[in-house]
Amino acid sequence: MKGDIDLDIDSEIPEKPLTGRKHISILIGAGFSAPQGYPIGNTLNENILDFEKYNADFSPSGVLCCSTTGEKPAFQGEGILNLHQKHFVFCKRLIKKYAETHKFDYEEFYDFIKSEEVYNSCYETLCDDLLDEYTDYGSFVFSLPDIYNQMVRYLLRDKDGNSFYENQPFHIGFVEHYDGFLKYLSHLKEDYIIDVHTLNHDLLFESFNKTEYINGSISDGFDEYGSEFYGILNRDNATYHCRLERYTARYDAPIRLYKLHGSLDYVPYYKTVENNFMIPIKYVKIREGIGVSDLLRGIRSKMGYESCPIAYHADFLTGTTSKIERYNNPLLFKKLFKRFRKNLRNAEKLIIIGYGCKDEGINKMILENFDFAHKSTYIFDKYAGDKVRDLGKKLSAKVIDGIEIEDIVPEMFQ
Repeated sequence: MKGDIDLDIDSEIPEKPLTGRKHISILIGAGFSAPQGYPIGNTLNENILDFEKYNADFSPSGVLCCSTTGEKPAFQGEGILNLHQKHFVFCKRLIKKYAETHKFDYEEFYDFIKSEEVYNSCYETLCDDLLDEYTDYGSFVFSLPDIYNQMVRYLLRDKDGNSFYENQPFHIGFVEHYDGFLKYLSHLKEDYIIDVHTLNHDLLFESFNKTEYINGSISDGFDEYGSEFYGILNRDNATYHCRLERYTARYDAPIRLYKLHGSLDYVPYYKTVENNFMIPIKYVKIREGIGVSDLLRGIRSKMGYESCPIAYHADFLTGTTSKIERYNNPLLFKKLFKRFRKNLRNAEKLIIIGYGCKDEGINKMILENFDFAHKSTYIFDKYAGDKVRDLGKKLSAKVIDGIEIEDIVPEMFQ
């Protein structure tokens, strides 16, 4: 009968608008991803020193890869090293030689290959048998950052061997290792803007977008709408052009992610200008199954696409001092660090998780921009060392050690 059913389509409580919300800042480091099996610094050091155990090699296009069967890939002209393979051999030899006289640290080694020390005569003989009439030691040194960054990137996988999570199903209910933290985020996102700053390159935090707790509430400044950038995806003998997100600095969700040191899926797109000079014009995000050599840019409908003139690896910052020099990169990193400083100034509280406090540049920005004299800081570190406790003391922070990330509960912030 009429009146028996009362449908009130406006009965849901409206979502609180983002404008005017207070901010909470979070900083996460390598210890945050460790429960998922990502290597921390010491493990990375060991694996780079023993890189021969991985059946990986460089293709003629300059990409480090392995075969689908897990065996060492075979390229055309087997038995004759391509130029990138020669650079790879030299890099591995240099790592071994360097480790004879230095305590090996993967970030300090990056500083070394960017320094004048790499030209010491004791290293120059390492590529004598790899040289030809067109190459010299300087050209091999020039190639090192591209080779070495791809080696580091190859090792950044979780315990299941994953580095991308696009094909993972939507997760409902308990999330192993991160349940307590995600419940807390789910609670905060109803009333606050949560600015999450990570020093990690992995895609673990982005994967939380496909959980019941977060459910699409993360934005990272990249946007697909209206993008002129594409990637080539090959599936079942068919080729597709997939639109890619590019960095627009647009953050429109309550949880905002800032990857201060770059990411495994951030790639600069290069454009050829006068005199065949190439310049980066935009950072784009590659997707699973799309290689860095498969980037395209739309150039008006009747002209189709142009290809990125060089195949570049994912761009992330490493080194202890070298990365600081790139903080002023105008296309991406300068913008991210400007946001970091602003977010710290606006934050009602600061939460630090799994950060070993060894980055002096980051520490300086925190101390100069966060009002620790009047606002609360919380540091979660299962194995809090001297550097963590030292920064905690400077910030008058509550240092909480000996607990897992999944054990985080709201009561800890009172």
